[in-house]
Amino acid sequence: MATKKTASFIKKLSAHVSELSTLAWEGTLEDYIEMVIKDPSVHVNAHSRVLNMIENAGVQRDEDGGVVSYDFFEEDLFGVEESLEELMAYLRAAAAGSEVSRRILLLYGPTSSGKSQLAVLLKRGLEEYSKQDAGKTFCLSESPMFEDPLCAIPNALRKDFVKDYGIKIQGELSPYMTLILNEKYGGDFLKLPVKRFFFSEQSRVGIGTFVPSDKKSQDVSELVGSMDLSKIGEYGSESDPRAYRFDGELNVANRGIMEFVEMLKVDQKFLYVLLTLAQEKNIKTGRFPFIYADEFLLAHTNETEYKRFLAKDEMEALHDRIIVIKVPYNLSVTNEVKIYEKLINQASFQGVHVAPYSLYCAAMFAVLSRLKDSKHEGLSMMNKMRLYNKEEVEGFSQGDVPMLKKEFDHEGMGGVSPRYIINRISSALAQDNTDCITPIDVIRSIRDGFESNPKLDTKEVERLENILTSVIEEYGKIARNEVQKAFFVNFEEEVQGLLANYMDNVGA
Repeated sequence: MATKKTASFIKKLSAHVSELSTLAWEGTLEDYIEMVIKDPSVHVNAHSRVLNMIENAGVQRDEDGGVVSYDFFEEDLFGVEESLEELMAYLRAAAAGSEVSRRILLLYGPTSSGKSQLAVLLKRGLEEYSKQDAGKTFCLSESPMFEDPLCAIPNALRKDFVKDYGIKIQGELSPYMTLILNEKYGGDFLKLPVKRFFFSEQSRVGIGTFVPSDKKSQDVSELVGSMDLSKIGEYGSESDPRAYRFDGELNVANRGIMEFVEMLKVDQKFLYVLLTLAQEKNIKTGRFPFIYADEFLLAHTNETEYKRFLAKDEMEALHDRIIVIKVPYNLSVTNEVKIYEKLINQASFQGVHVAPYSLYCAAMFAVLSRLKDSKHEGLSMMNKMRLYNKEEVEGFSQGDVPMLKKEFDHEGMGGVSPRYIINRISSALAQDNTDCITPIDVIRSIRDGFESNPKLDTKEVERLENILTSVIEEYGKIARNEVQKAFFVNFEEEVQGLLANYMDNVGA
């Protein structure tokens, strides 16, 4: 049996390799131009590519045609619908070629709110999308930056291209490809070789990631590339583009996504590079003219760093070139449970059963810790939690939810993180001789974690203790209700028999 499974898996791997080889395409720029004229959708900018990737995965709409959800995010991100809709609005505007495409998109919010997960989803999605027919992307074969083949068309001819076919061309060839065009192909741009390529963060193709480190040792060359000293002697000049390594993260991210992890922690010299790229779509390096780059600049940071950044007057130019999307914690108990289920399924706690309402109690505690006490009379914290969870609450309706969320702009930006909760649930699941955990086990584990959390002062611990007490009381009501339901179901047949017997006697 094991041999058959192994053979089947090897067969799948071979089929995958064969599929990639059949997807490959090579030709000349002349061939590519003919392809684009027949199918203009082949030629899109980086933002359009990401937008198409998300929409092609499926969009769920209501009866009036409004967007309900995007299938692309459905299984990985929960309770951040408003943030995702802001992302989509940004991508639509940028894809249309507006000034929005010359902005950096910055996600900010508390730790473990889904910012990094969102970036990872987009990068992995782009890798898979480029292997589909709808996401096929082409570049100049000899370009180290995977340049758009149409950038080789001279500016004097581009107006005709737009007039005849409605296809706009932006950007110029890099210094390297300009030299190759003139020296190797005698200026005949139609002979330039073109190929289909596939995005890959691992292979540094079309996806770049920059992580800040020690400010004293980190060099800007990590973003923009550097001189190749071994080739300066070969080509005789530091100004020869063949002696330059186009291996910076901004170089390799051309045509795709550039992710900046904790962007606002980097040295200011890095931010100035981003300023030029965002506004001019150009990378500036020493001894070379501007290098055109078309990429979706995606950054994320925490709230503390963001506020510190806003307070710096010297960074005012960059303030104006950033579009901010707030990514708060989820405020829906049902969605919070989905987060925990997803994270637990990623681990292997074999043979341990999670009793009903265990995750629900943990989710109630987490959501309540993030809510602010409303000023509206008759709306307790527990009822507010229910209302946010799309449950019925006397005196209020779902139409009141947007108004309640506007009451506190900071709601969801603080409280207990999903990471803390899943750590405590995992701790309960990993106990020796445990084959089942109950809501009480989870609540006890959450409380035990307060002492080992250095972020919690005495006042915050007291607040969280009170929330746990409320959760225990709520669980008591839920448990009694479930027992009553079970009693009714189990005795329904007997009650029906008694009723039938009674009716027979009445008839007699």
